[in-house]
Amino acid sequence: MMGAERRLPMLNLFGLATALMVALAGGAVWALAAMWRQDELSFLALPLGLFIGRVLAGNGPRNNAFAALCAAAFALLASAYALWMIASGRVAMLLGMRLTDILGNIGFELAGAIAWARLDAFDIAAIASGSIAAALAAGLRRATQSSGPSNA
Repeated sequence: MMGAERRLPMLNLFGLATALMVALAGGAVWALAAMWRQDELSFLALPLGLFIGRVLAGNGPRNNAFAALCAAAFALLASAYALWMIASGRVAMLLGMRLTDILGNIGFELAGAIAWARLDAFDIAAIASGSIAAALAAGLRRATQSSGPSNA
């Protein structure tokens, strides 16, 4: 007699929330390291994207395409968050103000303009590759997990 199998839900909201928090925390760490080094450090988008993809592969939605889409979106969100924090840090440094005073007042237009002005082709390629790596890590890993041997 077979025991009751645990059925996983199609959409694991806890897994999505976990991946979102990993993305935002990774973006904050990226921004902190970039402000310390006085550079964008956009190459950090690749390992962060892979990490986000692996988190979603293990805990995210069961649909591979949706997991890959979420991973790519979360990786882009992490990059945008990091660049916003870096731009805010630059403005705070130039104005001689605290970062906490600038974060609420900088606005997306100014932060986006500062971030875009400092990005070059390598930075854009690194951010895009991080997003693609996140999608591949989430989608391909889930495909290998679902096609593995069963215990039946």
